[in-house]
Amino acid sequence: MIQSYLVVRCSAEPGEVEVSGTVNALEKWANALSRGDVEISTSPGDGPSPYSCCLAGIRVRSTAPGLVKMSVDADRHALSFMGSGESMKVLAENIRGLCREGVPGEHLHIEYFPDPFYLAESRISLVVERAD
Repeated sequence: MIQSYLVVRCSAEPGEVEVSGTVNALEKWANALSRGDVEISTSPGDGPSPYSCCLAGIRVRSTAPGLVKMSVDADRHALSFMGSGESMKVLAENIRGLCREGVPGEHLHIEYFPDPFYLAESRISLVVERAD
């Protein structure tokens, strides 16, 4: 298990999820996405507001070919990502781009839309925020 200072907030009905963290924490998450089967423990931060709750972790599961499927595992209180290594690398590069080119407080929206080349259809609307 990887320890992290990422904060994962979630709406009452799983759909809206925010992952926020420092450049260092976001880069560690991006690296974990590229590695395969990994579990990351997250921090409660300053609480869930304006969302309903904080999730306790992020789960990454590598699958043979497949687009990245995002979901909330309510039993484990975790945000889950399942997909092929190739699709996970695209997601990881988007997060790294925010780290390299973004400024503190900037965020990135990651959500399914028709004809995606790396995301599977999902109810999750993910916001990734750079805290520093």
